Amino acid sequence: MDGSLPLVLLVGSLLFAAVVAVYVVLDRTPDWGLLGFAAVIEAATLVTLVVAAVQVGGVDLHGGALVTLFGYLVAGLVLLPAGFVWSLAEQSRGATAVLLVAGLAQAFVVVRVMQVWPS
Repeated sequence: MDGSLPLVLLVGSLLFAAVVAVYVVLDRTPDWGLLGFAAVIEAATLVTLVVAAVQVGGVDLHGGALVTLFGYLVAGLVLLPAGFVWSLAEQSRGATAVLLVAGLAQAFVVVRVMQVWPS
């Protein structure tokens, strides 16, 4: 994938996970600021999906690798919203920790997208 968008998305996801870790330590529930941060990551993931869809025709990516790439990108769009729904429904430290796991999973998804994309 051309450009630095995946790397920026990876750093943003890890930063989000670090901020959520502070929330967990302080026993705070997610607030509007955290939701806004997640929305920015979601928007960047959506842009990455669109860029990959546009650029996929010009690279040697077929069959299983193509399905894997878009599977990870679609999963990346689902992770943070699912984590937020869970953490807001339960309102506990453990539920906020679920959001931390979702942030780390989002970073993992970006790493896998970067690995699957041919360089």
